Amino acid sequence: MVTTSLQQNTLQAYDAIAPLYAEYSEKYHNYLNSVDQLVIDRLSPGMRLLDVGSGDGRRLKKICDHHTLRDVVAIEPSGEMALLCRKTTGFTIYPIPGEDLSTLQESSFDAITALWNVFGHMADSKARLKTLTAMAQKLKPGGKIMLDVNNRHNQLAYGKIKVIGRRLIDAIFFDEKRGDAQFEWKIGNQSFPASGHLFIPQEIELLFKQAGLRVTERRSVHYSNGSVSSSPYNGQLFHVLESQ
Repeated sequence: MVTTSLQQNTLQAYDAIAPLYAEYSEKYHNYLNSVDQLVIDRLSPGMRLLDVGSGDGRRLKKICDHHTLRDVVAIEPSGEMALLCRKTTGFTIYPIPGEDLSTLQESSFDAITALWNVFGHMADSKARLKTLTAMAQKLKPGGKIMLDVNNRHNQLAYGKIKVIGRRLIDAIFFDEKRGDAQFEWKIGNQSFPASGHLFIPQEIELLFKQAGLRVTERRSVHYSNGSVSSSPYNGQLFHVLESQ
């Protein structure tokens, strides 16, 4: 995989934040807990699970402990995060990005998760499609994928008027790059340049279709209080997918 300078900066930021990641995540505990519960409610004991972009592994451990899942594989491109994840969970961790998932020998998973905007940290739609396609290929028949992404049409975060304007512009002339964002990530006493992507509902669902996946559930989750809605405009986007 060829990484852009912005992606490399983001990986360096994740390496640097690894010791502080638990503290950083706590700021968003309402949102993260809601997404975790959505995932837990859709898993069951005995499942074989693949987690893409596992971070420090604390959320993965929480989800797996609920159902006593032990046949679990994780991938995490940040070297420091991967070390923490291995220590936290004891699971098999591969330090590779999602784009390289097709190189992984492991397969036949009952469920695959990719949580907290994993797809927003990939270079572009080609990288996202490559990852989704590999995820689809690694599912057992009847298996499910669960993921959440940042939502550019989140009216609770950006306001109804702004989102109405964005929806009109995106409907007339969609440009993937419009969702790209660059920012400074302050970690301790340091500041790192980082990047991420904010999706619109139609954009991410087109990628699902192209990867041979169909949406079986759609939810949005409020980024501050964690409330769950069926509207695609009331929070970050959470999807459950199956192979077509």
